[in-house]
Amino acid sequence: MFVDLVQLICTDLDGTLLDSRGDLSPGSLEAVEAARRSGLAVVCVTGRPVRDALPFTRRYGLTGPLVCSNGAVVVDAETGSALLNRGFDPAECSSVVSALQGAIPGLVMGVESNSGLYLEKEFADLVPYGWLHEPVRAARAAIHPDDPVVKLLAVHAGLTAEALERAVVDLAGDRLEVTRSTGRFVELSTRGVDKGQALRWLAGHLSVPVARTAAVGDMPNDLPMLRAAGLAAAVANAHPQVREAARLVLPSNDEDGVAALIHRSLRRAGTP
Repeated sequence: MFVDLVQLICTDLDGTLLDSRGDLSPGSLEAVEAARRSGLAVVCVTGRPVRDALPFTRRYGLTGPLVCSNGAVVVDAETGSALLNRGFDPAECSSVVSALQGAIPGLVMGVESNSGLYLEKEFADLVPYGWLHEPVRAARAAIHPDDPVVKLLAVHAGLTAEALERAVVDLAGDRLEVTRSTGRFVELSTRGVDKGQALRWLAGHLSVPVARTAAVGDMPNDLPMLRAAGLAAAVANAHPQVREAARLVLPSNDEDGVAALIHRSLRRAGTP
């Protein structure tokens, strides 16, 4: 049930590599450093934007590629230079927003672009996470040809995230990748962009066979990555759908689950 030789581990950040405080524990940091010394690639694949994830990865010395916005953007963590950017076509993005808000009265949306996060006022009221953002009267006003949109956010006061996800898939599933990383809202990417696509891209970029990759996550937006990997793993605190999709269930994020996967991979490779 275990890949003989894992050469690349793709891990989600929040709820997976990070503990409940949103930090990297000493045990996890030690494991990441051991992987770096041995040549085992550990890559963060997150829904967070670059501006949020990059300072964190640099603080902990996580070099190499960094995948953000559910696979839409890949940067070099050391230099910050873009390796891949798969944002929405501006006209298509505007059309999607108009279609969804026309079909789902009360739908509140946000736009994540390369330059920042733009949220309709009601979004911050419904999802009070305190993200740094610019309030906008309408999400469409934040869509500009010279500032690619890499992700859309949607929330509804009367619908759970699960119900909203189903509604959006029914309306525009052929135009979007629809997922969620929390129980509060849904995340929309352009068609063909998800964490599974990102894992396959990383494997090619790093010259690693996909069969020798592992992926670990905790929420539904991690499912495409788990399905693409040679080994699918979930932390014990993961969403039921993620645990069901995993071949290996690790300790929780507060028990250094990703570190356990790293150490197990190093032992299989004969690295002390």
